[in-house]
Amino acid sequence: RKPTSPKHVAMWRRVPLRHACRAVSTRRAPVRQKSGVVASRGDYSPPVSRRGAAAPLMLPTYLADARGVERFDSISKPDGVLQLSVAENQMLTDLLVPKLRAISAAPLADGEAAGLFEAPMIYYQQTHGMPGCRAAVAGHLTRVLSGGEYAFDPDRLIIGAGCNAVLENLIFTIADAGEGVLVPRPYYAAFEFDLAARADVQVLPVSIKRGGFEAASYYPTPESLEAAYWSAFSRGITPRALLLSSPNNPLGFCYPEEVVRACWEWCESKDNLHLISDEIYAGSVFRETPEGQPPWTSLASVAARLERSLGDRAHIVWALSKDFALSGMRVGALYTENDAIRTPLQKLNDLAQVSSSAQAIVERLLSDPAEASTLAMLGDGTGGSSVGSTRSHSYTWAQVMQHENCRRLNNRYEKLTAVLDAARIPYLPAGAGLFLWLDLRAWLEPTHVPIRNGDSDVPITIAEATMDAANAQAERALYLRLIHDFGLLLTPGASMRTEAAGFFRCVFSAADDHAFEVALQRFVKLGSSPRIAT
Repeated sequence: RKPTSPKHVAMWRRVPLRHACRAVSTRRAPVRQKSGVVASRGDYSPPVSRRGAAAPLMLPTYLADARGVERFDSISKPDGVLQLSVAENQMLTDLLVPKLRAISAAPLADGEAAGLFEAPMIYYQQTHGMPGCRAAVAGHLTRVLSGGEYAFDPDRLIIGAGCNAVLENLIFTIADAGEGVLVPRPYYAAFEFDLAARADVQVLPVSIKRGGFEAASYYPTPESLEAAYWSAFSRGITPRALLLSSPNNPLGFCYPEEVVRACWEWCESKDNLHLISDEIYAGSVFRETPEGQPPWTSLASVAARLERSLGDRAHIVWALSKDFALSGMRVGALYTENDAIRTPLQKLNDLAQVSSSAQAIVERLLSDPAEASTLAMLGDGTGGSSVGSTRSHSYTWAQVMQHENCRRLNNRYEKLTAVLDAARIPYLPAGAGLFLWLDLRAWLEPTHVPIRNGDSDVPITIAEATMDAANAQAERALYLRLIHDFGLLLTPGASMRTEAAGFFRCVFSAADDHAFEVALQRFVKLGSSPRIAT
């Protein structure tokens, strides 16, 4: 007779008891499926794990909404919804596609045929990135992020499958499960998924907003960070990092140098607290000091001006998804000078390694000289800059592309803000990134807004930072009205843990030129509609 208990299995097979328990657990009785049909023993399949089921729930709902609405099409669906909620840049196709095709058809080094792929690329590569790709990215970061002030070392770069992948791996190496990462509110909604889904780290929303509707009211201060830090400890959560997004998503501005420096100094005053600077929009700064915006300042530039290195507890992440509109290529970079985490990062990158062909494309994109044809195509469209009249070998293709990207972003910004001003729709003046932060509280149904007082009541967990039911319902109602009555799908502030209802992010680069002109007309319609609150 076959044994049926773990103890008997252990004696019969002479295996450890824990293995016997596993053996017995696999011999299941018939399982009743959701359909109500009893499955046979051989048909049994386990349910989704708790963490597997929880992962999709961490993503913001507006991403599902963006996929589910009937999208605008100038021919087949002219009354469709304009998707202005997902941070993509759809204005550079005419520059990117010809360049990518030219790179793919380039002659091989051995001269045998046309094509990008070299023979050695079929084998395993260094997990943190091919040397040529890392050198090209390091050169680009030195030029764009630090303006030449700080030299990025290719050997301290990790090239991974997108900014979220390298960020997740970094968090995995500096924080343990259950610890936290401080993030000033409002913030990029998917941070909550990126940091928690697998690394199991808690996002700690930091309350920043101080009266008024200007950029300075959103700047983190040592006082606000200190209150959040100790609020986390009071709940049994150890903060391990402060994550800054500069240029800021969703607010569209750059943190001034003194703000970045103060945040870094505050982090260094704490035990084992890291500073992570997400600089994914560094090449999309289109308005600076002359337009009343703070100049772009990388964390690397702050280090250079202090005549010091970044050290073990300051890290920078960047990707091609935004500045190069290559969100589908999945190439991101982490720069860290922490030798202790380099080996773990390289090994973790096995799960997020970029293909050798994609790395070869990136190397060419960032290092190829600008072709005369590209400069001729841009012509006077460079806004009077010397780029349009300089010999092609003086600039790389990436430099010319960045210049044109910023020119187009600024053009869109000027058109959109002119319409918003005329329609009396408030917004936060911006100068970087792909978006504008709109104040639509005038169209929000009035509701009670709870007021928190005192440092002892500082909200710090996601649950505490989640908008109360009444405000969330009012904002959701406005969000749906924008979709159904005005054909505008914007990013709701609640998904970004904003501190009050009625704020929305508008991604003005997420549409082609014709769709953008339609969006302007729809904002005019919104502005002329009745306001509920004044």
